[in-house]
Amino acid sequence: MNIRIKAFTFIIAAAACWASCKKNNDKPTILPTASLRVINATNDIINFYQNGTLVNNTSTYFPGGTLSSLLTVKAGLQNYQVKLASPSTPNALFTTPITLDSGKVYSLYVSSRAADGIFFTNDTATAPTNGSAKLRFVNASPDAGPLVLAFVTPVTQVSTPQFSNIAYKTTTDFLNVTPSTTATPGTTLAAGSLILSVYQAGSDISTARKDTVTISTGRIYTVVGYGTIGSGGNQALGTSLIVNQ
Repeated sequence: MNIRIKAFTFIIAAAACWASCKKNNDKPTILPTASLRVINATNDIINFYQNGTLVNNTSTYFPGGTLSSLLTVKAGLQNYQVKLASPSTPNALFTTPITLDSGKVYSLYVSSRAADGIFFTNDTATAPTNGSAKLRFVNASPDAGPLVLAFVTPVTQVSTPQFSNIAYKTTTDFLNVTPSTTATPGTTLAAGSLILSVYQAGSDISTARKDTVTISTGRIYTVVGYGTIGSGGNQALGTSLIVNQ
């Protein structure tokens, strides 16, 4: 009788242990992640990969562009690849290891076809207050040297530098900007419009390209200086406005 009771007790204990182990094994493994905004500062149309897996599933990256939403990627040391968005060029332009911390938000810039053209920042800006917006400048042009970002007065076309002598791969601090609440008289500029000009430090300002953007109160922006010297059209040195928040 005692033997039967002991055997039954052993079976119950073993079953409970098995059920407990199975329950624990069924729990999903939660991997640490980081949030990433990729900015294409090249003249190419590209795709971005983590450990060989395409991460920009909704669209390719066009020159000067990004996606509207952040990417969620594995944190820690991972391998990243950049490929041209063309079936005729399936091989990666380059592969590079990058370490991103769990829970943080990053902006990553691809500025050339080589691994040394990648650089990134940890984004920690707080929301602007008192009817202002925040704006920073990034020099992502690999051959332009130090750059200047200026605001251009619509009527007189006078350029006022806001960031000067910004070196390649440099991200400035944020500048508080108060968007205009009315259209500019005598022009076609709507409320909130800014005319931006990016040019080489020490160069002739009058020859610089001018780009018109619109900003809103309470938002955070990054102006990216990208393109290459001597190129024409959209590949020439100019600006791209990225909405961070």
